[in-house]
Amino acid sequence: MTWGGTIAAVRAAPSPSSLFLACDLRAPGVEEAAGAILGRLSAADLERVARLRAPADRTRSVMARWLALHAASRLLERPWTSLRLGRRPRGGLYVTAQPSLSLSVAHSGRYAVAAAALGGRVGVDVEQVARVAALPDSAFLTPAESSALALTGPSPDGRAALWALKEAATKLTGEGLRAGMRHVGFQWSGPPGTPGFARTPYTPGAFTTCSLPGGYVSAVGVTAGTPPTAPVFLSATPPPNTGAERTTFAMHPAEGNRRPDRQGVRDRDDAASWTAHAGEYDAEEDAEEDAEAHIRLSID
Repeated sequence: MTWGGTIAAVRAAPSPSSLFLACDLRAPGVEEAAGAILGRLSAADLERVARLRAPADRTRSVMARWLALHAASRLLERPWTSLRLGRRPRGGLYVTAQPSLSLSVAHSGRYAVAAAALGGRVGVDVEQVARVAALPDSAFLTPAESSALALTGPSPDGRAALWALKEAATKLTGEGLRAGMRHVGFQWSGPPGTPGFARTPYTPGAFTTCSLPGGYVSAVGVTAGTPPTAPVFLSATPPPNTGAERTTFAMHPAEGNRRPDRQGVRDRDDAASWTAHAGEYDAEEDAEEDAEAHIRLSID
């Protein structure tokens, strides 16, 4: 993997109908990559990113879009630098030259992820296991899901995977968190957890989950074909002496997003509902999270 998004292992394979990319935001070169993507964003998207108060949130948001462009580049077989991102009326990202290409992005803590699909819709999410562990079952699990988890014993990864699956599904449909997490139930094809395959009566499609280093889980779903079982990690490290533009979107995932949880996630009976979180963030941050159908469960 090299700067500019070349993925040697993927390039040698036939073009897939869907692609799932991830970036570790603690790796070197993230600031340079964030700077490179700025010129590919629309004026409206740039304004959205600039309104995010925390530098870490800006970096996460920009890098998720960077990954989306590279995923689109692979599927469309066009240089990523020739592509531009736009935003649909309901907030979803799209490639202006190929609106039929489905895109989905997410970011949490140290990771940004993106997925793209041709011939169907795609949804993706990434979550920190410890964040979901702070939520009671009643916040997002259906009775059937709680029973399935009880049969296999305590499974923090399994619970977090279910949250990620639900977010991926609501992104895939475009409803976002307004769909209500407890109204989106999943059935596993095997024991709950990661890696795993799952389906939901909420929407047609197939979903997979996987674990990421450092205590994270991710989920991706597609309405056509088979979803990727794990992301391809894209390196943000540029070669020396590129003169790549730097950005002030400094990445400090452990500190840059530290804000008090005013209501206390553990005390919420319905922490997954849209209204329960409506006052948690500033209006501009609500717009960003709403557009990507993603929510931070707690503070880094």
